[in-house]
Amino acid sequence: MSETDQRFDVVTVGGGLVGAVGALCFDKFAGSQFRQALIERRSLEDLSDFEKNNEIKSSGRAYALSESSRAILDVLGLWDEMKDFAQPIQEVDISDSDLDSPFRPIFLNFSGEIALGKVGAYIIEHEPLAAPIYRALRAAPSLEIFEGSQLEAMKHHASYVELELDNGVSFSTFLCIGADGRGSKVRSLAEIKTITSDYEQDGIVVTVDLSQPHNGKAVQHFLPSGPFAILPLPGDKASLVWTERRGKAADMCALSDEDFISEVNLRFSPKLGTATLAGPRKHFPLSLVLARSFIGDRVVLVGDAAHGVHPLAGQGMNLGLRDVAALVEVIVETKRLGLDIGGNVALERYQQWRRFDGVMSALAMDGMKRLFSNDNDFLRELRGFGLRLVDRLPPLKEFFVKEAAGMNGDVPLLMQGKKL
Repeated sequence: MSETDQRFDVVTVGGGLVGAVGALCFDKFAGSQFRQALIERRSLEDLSDFEKNNEIKSSGRAYALSESSRAILDVLGLWDEMKDFAQPIQEVDISDSDLDSPFRPIFLNFSGEIALGKVGAYIIEHEPLAAPIYRALRAAPSLEIFEGSQLEAMKHHASYVELELDNGVSFSTFLCIGADGRGSKVRSLAEIKTITSDYEQDGIVVTVDLSQPHNGKAVQHFLPSGPFAILPLPGDKASLVWTERRGKAADMCALSDEDFISEVNLRFSPKLGTATLAGPRKHFPLSLVLARSFIGDRVVLVGDAAHGVHPLAGQGMNLGLRDVAALVEVIVETKRLGLDIGGNVALERYQQWRRFDGVMSALAMDGMKRLFSNDNDFLRELRGFGLRLVDRLPPLKEFFVKEAAGMNGDVPLLMQGKKL
């Protein structure tokens, strides 16, 4: 078969973590029936330094994995390779004050609600998370990988869609999955419109060593410029994720190590002592990107291509994994029934399942950003009252813990730890 005659059941565009996990799910639960491809503009080796040198070399990136996200990785047989690098969150403190305030009262605490053995989330750095995923991706028998290539054109036909890459290779597929991020080419070629908002903020990420044991405690401190999160990592390290006004983040990342860590410690929680640098610092622009539809003609969007959200609650990765878990369940069931996996019935089922959750999560993150990223006295009193109220309502706190664990709503089977 020539390159231009290749036909696949499913083609995933975007080999980031969400797209990669989706491809692995298809391989595990429909591998004997599916022929699939993955298109990624970078090389897979570039996506994980851990893979190349077999040691952790922190890039500063880390993820808050919900319990349901952990479950899907466990079903894929990957969690055992990652778990020693993942820190369970045992307690969460939420505070709100000025940067120069001598006191940082805790308005909301989650500790007793996180029952022993019922961890709601884990913090893990990118490298030990990515390495097992891409190692398994390389070995997936049903998957053909097109590295260093980008999607250039898309042509729709009655029963399939034809894809052309920037290197001239073309092939067809019954279903094209857009897992290619906020600037999705799949979304653009499918002419799916978006709702966007530039927050005029940048996020900063860095890994630090702590002078005091963190004991699994995460801290979310709301400052006028945006949230400052201290996320615990194994070995009394922490991943810091915080928001600054556009331009200031670049200036801060350009500081000397000494001046930068002084800025970190100015924002740090006294209960965790002081911090020292343990990895590089990076900054990136923050925005909202929400697709008006999650599906098109034989096209479906997942992850940031469907809903790019503010990172203040650390839910971007979890929302994306919930998308692929739901999509794989729908497509595998459709295939087993002998129906069209790229047809309207299957894609509408996926959209009905995921659109409400995706949209509401994006809007909730947007609302929280607007409520907490300001120095308005009235809003500060309002949000302080709200946090204290939640702290006094155990059922509501338990709801938020279940939400962080990804256990609310219609949870896909894979995220319940069940096979398809």
